[in-house]
Amino acid sequence: MGVGVQSYAPYRTALLSWDDVRQLQQLRPSRVVRDTFFGWLGILCGFGLVWAIPEWYTVAIAIPLIGTRYYSLLIVAHDGLHRRLFNSPKTSNLWNDVFIIGAVGAITRLNCRNHMTHHGLLATPLDPDRYKYVGGNKTSRMRFLLVLTGLPYVLRAVGNVFLGSKTPNAKRKANDTRESGKPMGYTTRDIAILVGWQVALVGGLTWSIGWWAYPTLWLVPVYCFGYVADIVRVFCEHSVMGNDDDADRTIRLISFVSNPVERQFFAPHNMNCHIAHHLWPSIPYYNLPETERRLRQALHGDATSLVWRESYVKYLFGYWRWLGQLPPPVECANAR
Repeated sequence: MGVGVQSYAPYRTALLSWDDVRQLQQLRPSRVVRDTFFGWLGILCGFGLVWAIPEWYTVAIAIPLIGTRYYSLLIVAHDGLHRRLFNSPKTSNLWNDVFIIGAVGAITRLNCRNHMTHHGLLATPLDPDRYKYVGGNKTSRMRFLLVLTGLPYVLRAVGNVFLGSKTPNAKRKANDTRESGKPMGYTTRDIAILVGWQVALVGGLTWSIGWWAYPTLWLVPVYCFGYVADIVRVFCEHSVMGNDDDADRTIRLISFVSNPVERQFFAPHNMNCHIAHHLWPSIPYYNLPETERRLRQALHGDATSLVWRESYVKYLFGYWRWLGQLPPPVECANAR
């Protein structure tokens, strides 16, 4: 059995004062509005480029532009899953649904269950996202490459997010919600948002560019630069080269220093500051760099289970080399 959330307590209580945390928790809704606006502006620029010049090379430029800009919106939406966009949880949910995740068929009220369970059960066999970062299902270089495409986990990821995790903790939370009288399924409001988005995307892209525009300029960018990028990021930020039981005892809290270009593809809006996010999930994404600055200052270089890595790409190559040096490991049952 791995280490659970209770192991965060020594870091939370010793590294930052409550005054620091309260200060860093302060929300700036104007920043959310700004980042959402510029995210969609980049996406519209990608659509507009292909509409104006419908050539293969403009499509090649538009796909990463659209994909990375939507991934930046998903990082904003990630704070929405924690209801940390606006001071009102209702407003936070509405903004998240209408302006970000409704475009990919998601609803905050339903989809946050999986993510909150991940936060509570990181580095334990009950984490619903465990399959993304353990080594037991990446036992060879070929399997590692396959996992990095996201293909083996599409149905599982969709099931966890849209149908609810199968972990006991998630089931208990789902039962609690049912007993509270709050709706578990999609409401009329939810359906209106989801249908509205698909009509706008399918109809708008087909009418303005062509029948191929929706799959090519929306589904492909979102899959490659949203879903796959997130699979890679989660793997890098929680994986350790070694036995999974030993890795669990490290708590699997890892941040990346990285560089601005790499962060646009793997961790926009400061998600590379992942240690701070897991220790204090209530701190919004725009305050994470300052949180980690104070965190590292408090550590004074002392050795801990907290790890800062230099680069996502460098770590992926390092993991690839490490796999080539090892005999095929025994696959753990809880890593599937």
